[in-house]
Amino acid sequence: MVYSKNRVMVSFLVLLLLASIAGPASGVGDITAAELFTTPINSSPENDLFSELSAQMEFYNDNFDNVPLLVKRLVASEEVAGKIELENGEMLYVTVLMRGGEVGDFYRYDTPNDPNSKLGPSIIVKSDEKTIREILDSEDPLRKAVENMNEGSLNVEVKGFFRNTVFWSIKQLYS
Repeated sequence: MVYSKNRVMVSFLVLLLLASIAGPASGVGDITAAELFTTPINSSPENDLFSELSAQMEFYNDNFDNVPLLVKRLVASEEVAGKIELENGEMLYVTVLMRGGEVGDFYRYDTPNDPNSKLGPSIIVKSDEKTIREILDSEDPLRKAVENMNEGSLNVEVKGFFRNTVFWSIKQLYS
């Protein structure tokens, strides 16, 4: 099956949706690794968001050759942290560790700060479950993500001049 660049780009933005509050490393809280490559995307209404995001990680890696060069440069070997307010009022805290632009590790934890993080994330995203699901379900998910960034329901913080420049370019190309 051939996937469009927009669908691959939304998988990247899902990675960005996984970012959260940067903070000092802590030994507090349980860490749960995602079971990558086992959960179909949107497999059932009962599917929890963490499982769906895990499936998006697989989708992104499977279609890595279609990922635009700007995206590969932005995520390179970065730590992306996430804080997602779930519809039930709980928080989902996750981290994606990128390796050469591909997803290396994806896991969740119980506290706002990743207990495994040494230096803190270089890409931080805050959002809510409704926004993420709207993006995932959209016919043009990339444009929907940029729209949500412009409206403020998707907050992406990119640290560093180079990463900010690349991120700005991506937003301009897909707005």
